[in-house]
Amino acid sequence: MPVLLLCRGEPKAKERLRRVIEARYGTSPPAIERIIMRFTGKTRMKLGPIHSWVPASAQASFWFPNKLRWEFTAKPLGLPVQKHIEAYDGTTYHSRWAIGSDKDSVETRLLASARGRLWQMAAILLTPMSDHYIEVSDCGEWCIQADNIQLHDSVRIMLRENYSIEQVVIQTHNPDTERVQTLALKLSEDLVEVGDLRLPKQVNAFWDDKPYFELTPTEVELHPFMASDFFTLAD
Repeated sequence: MPVLLLCRGEPKAKERLRRVIEARYGTSPPAIERIIMRFTGKTRMKLGPIHSWVPASAQASFWFPNKLRWEFTAKPLGLPVQKHIEAYDGTTYHSRWAIGSDKDSVETRLLASARGRLWQMAAILLTPMSDHYIEVSDCGEWCIQADNIQLHDSVRIMLRENYSIEQVVIQTHNPDTERVQTLALKLSEDLVEVGDLRLPKQVNAFWDDKPYFELTPTEVELHPFMASDFFTLAD
C-alpha cells in the first residue's frame, strides 16, 4: 500500500515526497504527533581570539503542528557549560541562556527564526512534511519546497538520486550575527536505527559556508508526556 499523503500542493512534488518517505521508512511510516530527539556531537565556538570545535549536545522537542522546543548545550573544556533553550508555544517565542534569564517575545524576526530552524530540524523526520497543514511544491528536479500554511514557514528539501535527503535549507535571521543568512542542514546518506525511527547518522549545520555544528542522533522518545508549561519554559 502506498504512503498516504495528507499534504496539499503540486502532484509532482507530492509524488516526490512519497518516494522520499518510502525510501526512508518503506510503506509504513510512523505517525508522529509528539517527539523528543536527542543528539551528541560538537559545535564551533569562539574561545578567545579563535573559533574551535567543542563538545555539544542537543534536544529537539515537537508537539505538532505548532509547539517546538530546542535545547543546545556547548561544553568547552575547562570553561563553564553554556546552555541555550528556545521554544515556541504557538504564539510566543521564549528564550533562556541561564536560570532566571527567561525572555519572551512576539517580535516577528525572532518568531520566524526560531520556528524556521525548528521546522528545518523537523523536516529530517519527513512524515511531518506529509500532514494536512503542509503545502508542497516543485523547486527543481531533486528539490521539494514544503510550506507550513499555519505558521507561514518554509523549508527546501534537496534530494539525492536515491531519494535520500541531501540537505534541508532555509533563509532566516541568525540570532548570533543579527543578519538573514542561509542555514543548511546537510545529512549523511547513511542511516541509523534510533528507537523506532531511521534517521541520518550525522547532521552537519552551516550558516552560509561556515560550520555551526555536527550532531549524531542518540535517542528518540515517541509520544512522550509533555507538561503544559514545557513550551513556555516555565518548567
